[in-house]
Amino acid sequence: MPYSPLQSIRRYQNISVFGGGIVVTILILIACALGMGSIVYGYLDGERHNFLTGMVQTLNEIKVSETSFRNGVTNAQLIWRETAPAPDGVVDAFYEGGERAAIKPYPSVVFGVSKQPADRTEVARYLSLSVLLARICAASSINRGQTLVGYHYSTRTSLLGLVPDSGAGGGVLETPESRARVMEALRIDFGAGPTQVAGSIGRPHVRWLPPFNDPISGAARIRLAAQAQVDGEPFAVLVTEYAPEHLLSWQLEHPVDGAFFITTGDNRLVAASPGVAGDEARIGRLLALDPSRDNTKPEQAAFRDGFVIFHGTLDATGWMLAYALPWADVVANVAWRASLLLGASLLTIAIMWILLVRFHRRVFASVYARSQRVFDSEALCRSVIETAPIGLGLISRADGHFMLVSPALAEMLARLGSDYRALSAQAVARYDAFIAGGAAGGSLQTDFVLADADAGATPLHLEVSACGARYQEIDVLIVAVADVTARRQLVQQLEEAVRAADSANAAKSSFLAAITHEIRTPLNVILGNLELLARSALDASQHGRVQTLRTAASGLLTLVSDILDFSKIEAGAMTVEAIEFDVIGVIERTLGAFAPVAKAKALSLFCEVDASDTQQMRGDPTRLGQVLGNLLSNAIKFTASGHVLVRVSVASAGCGGAELSIAVEDTGIGIAGADRHKLFKAFSQVDASITRRYGGTGLGLALCDRLAAAMSGRIDVASVPGTGSRFTLTLPLGMAVVPLDAHPARGARVPLIVVARTEWQRFALSHLRAWGFDVDAYERPARIPADRRARAAAIVLLGDSDAWSRAELDSLGGGCPVVLATPDGPPQAYRAGRTIRVSSYALGGLKASLVQALADTGGPAVQRLTGTPAEAVRPGARRVVLAGLDSVGSTLLREQLHVLDCEVQAAGSAEAALGLMASGAWHVLLVDAGLPDMSVSTLANAVHALGVDCDVMVVTSHVAPDDGQRYADAGIGCVLTKPVTLAHLRGALAGLGRRRGVPERGEGIQKQDIAHFAHGDMA
Repeated sequence: MPYSPLQSIRRYQNISVFGGGIVVTILILIACALGMGSIVYGYLDGERHNFLTGMVQTLNEIKVSETSFRNGVTNAQLIWRETAPAPDGVVDAFYEGGERAAIKPYPSVVFGVSKQPADRTEVARYLSLSVLLARICAASSINRGQTLVGYHYSTRTSLLGLVPDSGAGGGVLETPESRARVMEALRIDFGAGPTQVAGSIGRPHVRWLPPFNDPISGAARIRLAAQAQVDGEPFAVLVTEYAPEHLLSWQLEHPVDGAFFITTGDNRLVAASPGVAGDEARIGRLLALDPSRDNTKPEQAAFRDGFVIFHGTLDATGWMLAYALPWADVVANVAWRASLLLGASLLTIAIMWILLVRFHRRVFASVYARSQRVFDSEALCRSVIETAPIGLGLISRADGHFMLVSPALAEMLARLGSDYRALSAQAVARYDAFIAGGAAGGSLQTDFVLADADAGATPLHLEVSACGARYQEIDVLIVAVADVTARRQLVQQLEEAVRAADSANAAKSSFLAAITHEIRTPLNVILGNLELLARSALDASQHGRVQTLRTAASGLLTLVSDILDFSKIEAGAMTVEAIEFDVIGVIERTLGAFAPVAKAKALSLFCEVDASDTQQMRGDPTRLGQVLGNLLSNAIKFTASGHVLVRVSVASAGCGGAELSIAVEDTGIGIAGADRHKLFKAFSQVDASITRRYGGTGLGLALCDRLAAAMSGRIDVASVPGTGSRFTLTLPLGMAVVPLDAHPARGARVPLIVVARTEWQRFALSHLRAWGFDVDAYERPARIPADRRARAAAIVLLGDSDAWSRAELDSLGGGCPVVLATPDGPPQAYRAGRTIRVSSYALGGLKASLVQALADTGGPAVQRLTGTPAEAVRPGARRVVLAGLDSVGSTLLREQLHVLDCEVQAAGSAEAALGLMASGAWHVLLVDAGLPDMSVSTLANAVHALGVDCDVMVVTSHVAPDDGQRYADAGIGCVLTKPVTLAHLRGALAGLGRRRGVPERGEGIQKQDIAHFAHGDMA
């Protein structure tokens, strides 16, 4: 990995953090060691204090013993000078008793070692001294609080005295020989040593003697001895014996951890602590220490063989007092304090390292990570700047010079020559103005056009984004520069291309409009005249020829319309409306238009509507009818026998909307699954034989698919070869679903329905019952019972008229009204006597027919209910003005309007039409879209300005995308597209009449009247 300053920072940081931690750890350990040493030395200092205390206590015992003993010796010396010899009787008793005399009352005994002492006087005098010595010993014992044991013997005679007389030596001192041996054992050789304390007069010098086994008691004893002298000559030796532990008896009240012991100069044990006495092994280890070898001071400790030793000399005794403490005891006594200190130190170290590591991870590591990200970001930014296809740079806002320039920007600036300030100065100036305008903190987006250094080159077009920042403690401007010179040139070229394309599209649109006009206008004349000709008196042969011509012309019109519509879609000129319309009415009219085609092929065309007859939809009714017509045309074309069924339903969809579904089912040839992908391709058939056998251009389904997509819908296909196909068109309804509200029927009269096939029964029964009728269904009229016929309100024959014989139809005459609903019936109810004809596909017409039939049987009750005559008013003679039509078109429309009982007047120009409007009462102004002297919208506005109560209709061959809105704004009520048939004219005039309040046939009875009659409330 390449070297980076961040790595050095991290290394130094780790060294400072963890190195400091190590140093602190070492210091803590040193402090811990010093503390433990302090604990040990403090403990040893305490033990040294114990030793010094023991030394003082022992010396005190020695001094007390010496003082008491010295006083006794002094008293003996004084007594010797002044005392009288013992009485002769005492001396005689001494001899007579075998040189043994017991002294009372203070127990003491004196023995003679030789049978014939040299001097009786000395014996008498010594016996007298012995009595006084016994008294002195008793007094000292009382003063000391303990019984003092000792002996004395005469240096001039062979006398030995025991104080007190314990009787323990009776057997040992019975014979002169044994007494001589005891005397020899007890005799002390003072040698040439001092007999008096230096610097004192008559003060005897005492001597401590090492332990020995007392020959009388057999116990180990230490002795304190002195010579009693008179005039410098000894006359007796006085000895006090102590048990060896006497000197250390103070330990009973002052226990210590170690062991005190006293040794002689030649390292013989004198005494030991009570806990050590008797333990030979331990005593042996203590003697092996030989404290006399050290020359250390008493307050200094000596370390030897696992012991800590303090020692000192017991003054004139020449003995050594030592205090030994095993290291194990030292460790045991300081262990808890040392452990506490060590534990605290280790805990401190652990806490310190935990905090250090956590601090390093949470602070330093995160800081390093952020720093690493900053370094990485900086490196990335540098890489981005180096590799960015746009120019990036930093400009000093102080002097307007570039501080940093990316290679791409340098290449751009190179084209400006050596003067970079042409860009930087302008950028700073514009940004300062941008900030001064109140856009603080924002980013400036601007364009620059700079002259290229090459005088003949295209100027540079630069897009610059700039924002303020701080860099190296100065205000800078970050600029991103993109050279858009090529793009601007391309945009100019594209704009020119768009203008050329718009011109081409305009020319294409003009061409399509012209072609549409030139094709539809003659077709309009042909179809219109053929329609009028078919209404004239013709024989069967002539009527057949006219029908053939009409079929061929209609096919030609359909083909031309499909080609023109597909061209519009491909050019993006196709628009769809979004208006509210009667969707069931559109479907009914389309079915009625294709009923004759299906009948010509001996096919049954059925319909099932699972929706209310008043259901509304928001969309384009023209395109909906066009798609349904193409689907029906294909279904009829490819079905040789059987039927075609159209299923209509509305249902709620997701997101609170609703959908319209129209399924066209046939029993035709079907389509294989492998060929379905070809269905919606333009100018394509499933196979080559289709065109030969059935004809067609292959545009129908492609056009349907594109129209469905334009209306936000879709077409689905399901097919089985040899069985049939189902094409389902699904579109957004755009309106609320109207429910089928049923009303319970009551009353005596029941409308009857007779159907030829169950398909018609499924179509009508649900709607009749939803309208509130009670229905009985029969297969044929002859099967209706007489009593039912007598009580029937109406008889409805629904289906193909060929299904019933003339005799069956005649048998229904003279009774209740008969509604004949057949596929070839009119969409609006048409009455002839007591028979009312209507299309079997028209639910609205069927409802109006039943209203008329029930009105006939209702009589006065209906008159009172509706207030209008039962017989609907026909449209009547409407007065129509024709304007802008050529002679052929005007003649055709005049004849068509005459057929519809209209009064017609032609006007050659717009001015003439306005004159007619102003001179009389006219109902309709029918204008050709190609009006030569005035636009249709202007004419309509002029008509409305006259205040004339007149509807304006337009006849055109082509409706441009913006014509519909322009016509609506001008108040034009209806637009008819050529060719115009009688049905188109009748429907348009009827629609205008309904808007003006002119009732059509059957419209005088409303929905509440239907419910009234269905429930049987008749007068």
